Amino acid sequence: MIKRNRQGKLQVSGFHVRFLKIDFYKLFLNLLVLALFGFIIWSAVKLFSGGFLNSPLVGSLVFFVEIVAFVLLCRHTRANKWRPPSIVMTALVIIAMLAIMAFAGVQPISNYKDKLVSNISEFLKSNNNQSEITSTIPNTENTQEDTQYESKNINQSNTDIDGRAAKIEQEVLALVNGIRADRKTPVLVWDDNLYIHSKNHTREMAEIKQLFHTDVGMPYAENCWGGEGSTNWDANTIVNSWMNSDFHRTWLLCPNLKHVAVGVVISNTGMYASWTFWVSETNYYTDWWYSNGTNKPPSWWY
Repeated sequence: MIKRNRQGKLQVSGFHVRFLKIDFYKLFLNLLVLALFGFIIWSAVKLFSGGFLNSPLVGSLVFFVEIVAFVLLCRHTRANKWRPPSIVMTALVIIAMLAIMAFAGVQPISNYKDKLVSNISEFLKSNNNQSEITSTIPNTENTQEDTQYESKNINQSNTDIDGRAAKIEQEVLALVNGIRADRKTPVLVWDDNLYIHSKNHTREMAEIKQLFHTDVGMPYAENCWGGEGSTNWDANTIVNSWMNSDFHRTWLLCPNLKHVAVGVVISNTGMYASWTFWVSETNYYTDWWYSNGTNKPPSWWY
């Protein structure tokens, strides 16, 4: 039975019930602290990758200001620790909400969850495959002449495939430079160092038959493309696929880019490609297609 006692408090079967009063000012402080903490982490990653404000000096100064503001805000929040809710409770509620949204299919949070699960699965799978590798005994029934003949055919086949992949790589760059020239955007120069990263990344995608991107914080990034089920894809197919995607098109037509490389790998079951560029040559605040503050792409986009 619920009733009020002489002090005006609710009483249920002899127990006092105290309603939790949420102080919205403290809630605002908690959210501000968490948001600033996340922004500091993002700034640190961008700063060390050379992509924060396109200037190491300015980026370092802004990062220092962020740290000072975070410390002062934490001190002010601690002075109000008697107000509910606590910052730990606020963080747990936010994490719970994000988890519910991720598993409920809310975008883009659901995509981040799927990518994380996929990366963990691939990591565990690669470790299991590596532990199961065993050495095989060569077939002693083959004569030396047969072995040399097979080796010669394999080498010739690999040379043909590598030559075709190299041709497609140069054709992709030529097609994109043609598109950039039509839009009065500076043409791009091939970078041999980028090509090493691009080729290695593409080989890894071909091996696991899955597209993935370079980790955040690396000095380079890429557009990815994959076509399983056929090895007859050409440069036009790859470029058209990227041009028909808003964000991929951005890194083909990015006006600040100067150097790129294209890595193409032809496997037994398909073809994969990477358009790789230096992150330091991009400007996050001007290169994205929506950077002009509207939903309409800039003129160089078309």
